[in-house]
Amino acid sequence: MIDTIIILLMSSPLIVLGSTIGPDSSINFGSRIPKAKLKSEEGLKRLRRIKIALILAGSFILVGGFACLAFHWEDYQLVVILIPEVAAIVYMLLQLYKIEKKGKGLLVLMLSIIVILSMLLLIGTLPVIGYDNNTMIRNDTLFIKGSYAKEIPISSIIYIKGNAIVPPIEMRTNGISFGAYNVGHFRTKDGKDILLYLHSDETNVTHIKTRENEDIYINFKDSARSVDFTNKLKESYIHQSTSSKTSIFRECLL
Repeated sequence: MIDTIIILLMSSPLIVLGSTIGPDSSINFGSRIPKAKLKSEEGLKRLRRIKIALILAGSFILVGGFACLAFHWEDYQLVVILIPEVAAIVYMLLQLYKIEKKGKGLLVLMLSIIVILSMLLLIGTLPVIGYDNNTMIRNDTLFIKGSYAKEIPISSIIYIKGNAIVPPIEMRTNGISFGAYNVGHFRTKDGKDILLYLHSDETNVTHIKTRENEDIYINFKDSARSVDFTNKLKESYIHQSTSSKTSIFRECLL
């Protein structure tokens, strides 16, 4: 979901700007370039080139970004978004420079665009990474809320281990990675698909296995919450476990 929002935030402004740009549009480049120059033959030619470049870049980000999601090419998604974005902006600035023939106004424009794009990217990511893991145990069910939400009946759990080690990750198949924040579907170097709900570095991690052959790793920003979560999950497991499950559970405590 967050990947979709980021793709839309990065592609839509380019497409909208490219569709509306013109000498008489409301986008007048901060009044840095006189309309007489924009309406000149040279100005109109440059604006047409900018229009095509922006629409093509936005469309490429839109189609390419969703293709990365559809075919699980997550490792290439950042490249697909950033390269057309930067190329379109640089090309636009070069064309505007050839119209204006001055650098100061374009420098202000360039900085403004960079700030706006950075803010859009932050708007899409900060609400997600800014909060701690919203995971709770209620009514004999483990509720993992937020991105990649999941409900796991305690009775379906067959393995719990605190202070677990996260296996080396080969790639992100459908998830979000931002520094120590890693949430979603990942593939290990030995080819195993796992679920990560990591909100800090890979310490105080709880490893859970389910009857559906799921491997889930969870921790919190607050290390005390991570330890407390493991203990509470084990307590809930004891209440739900049968004698056969208990033997497996006790092995996890060793």
